[in-house]
Amino acid sequence: MDIVCIGATTWHGIWARAQQLLGRLAARGHRVLYVDPPVTYLAPLKKPALVRTLGRETGRLTPAGENLWVMEPPVFLPFHAMWRPINRLNQARLVRWLRANLAELGWKQPVLWTYLPGSGDLLSRGPWSAVVYDCVDDHAAFTGLIDPVVVREMEDALTAKADVVFASARALLAARQKVRPDVTLVPNGADVAHFGQALQPLPLFDQNRLFNREAGSFTRICGFVGGIGDWIDLELLAALARSRPDWALVLIGPVETPAPVLADLPNVFFLGRQPYALLPGYVQHFDVCLAPFRLNTLTASVNPVKIYEYLAAGKPVVTTALPEVRGFAPVVAVAAGQADFIRLTGVVVDTDTPVKVQERVALAKAHSWEARLAVMLDRLAGTP
Repeated sequence: MDIVCIGATTWHGIWARAQQLLGRLAARGHRVLYVDPPVTYLAPLKKPALVRTLGRETGRLTPAGENLWVMEPPVFLPFHAMWRPINRLNQARLVRWLRANLAELGWKQPVLWTYLPGSGDLLSRGPWSAVVYDCVDDHAAFTGLIDPVVVREMEDALTAKADVVFASARALLAARQKVRPDVTLVPNGADVAHFGQALQPLPLFDQNRLFNREAGSFTRICGFVGGIGDWIDLELLAALARSRPDWALVLIGPVETPAPVLADLPNVFFLGRQPYALLPGYVQHFDVCLAPFRLNTLTASVNPVKIYEYLAAGKPVVTTALPEVRGFAPVVAVAAGQADFIRLTGVVVDTDTPVKVQERVALAKAHSWEARLAVMLDRLAGTP
């Protein structure tokens, strides 16, 4: 297949579901054009660093590996998640660039594989041989410049028109099945080989990447890997850090929300975004891995990739009680509240054994990305 993927995150950002699946498809010989999510003209007001993107040449193709290209989309008009006509204008502009790039690549009828509800207004404009909607978020539950009614309307239209629809969580499955019954549940998975490197010594790892030399010594390391947004319970992390001053709390990932509650705690370390290739080296040094999600409408539909990755590394995991992770207990410690979360961080470290390490790795192997992709390709092959 030739595949045009409309991504919800940048290809070179946090490595998530889309990169895992589309990267594997490219490795199998399918040609993939990955379209990064658009930046609007208002985006620099929230993230000043994005101002540089406004003057870039848009629509350009950049090779990102064998059989894989990344496209930088044109800058979008703002409020496209609030007014459908603006979304239609944006999608019309996007498809003009797509057609030019498809002609350059020599692709005639690619599959459209999308992660964004607004793509519903792209379907009639392109030469698609098939349309795949991979639903991984409750998009109407996000905060920001959106109208939930408009977002649901666009997502329902996309769901109805797509040839195949996947959902990464049961709550998403139930929502999409209100539109059509043939939605397929495909949870997230583990990059077992990559994070399995943490089970062996990684000699190139530098301990000083975790802390400044002057940071002092800590008896344990609690670690988190992922985007730090308003879906992460920062108050919970602060309570954990205060309750265990002799433990370091290491946070790896972009900070996308103010975090003053953590700013002055001497045992909290923000390392920012780190290359995907280096993550096993960091996780290897964690004594316990954390998934401190808030419990709300948005996270009720979250199937956290990070938990699968922690398990593949063999590490103890403590998580808040997301619906999608409760079934992993007792291999994963699922906390009933803040006090229980703090208690369990100590319990899982103190009671860890080689047998438990192997249980975690075995659970990760049962949920590999290869197994997930096999289900999706089988479903796609059955499409008329």
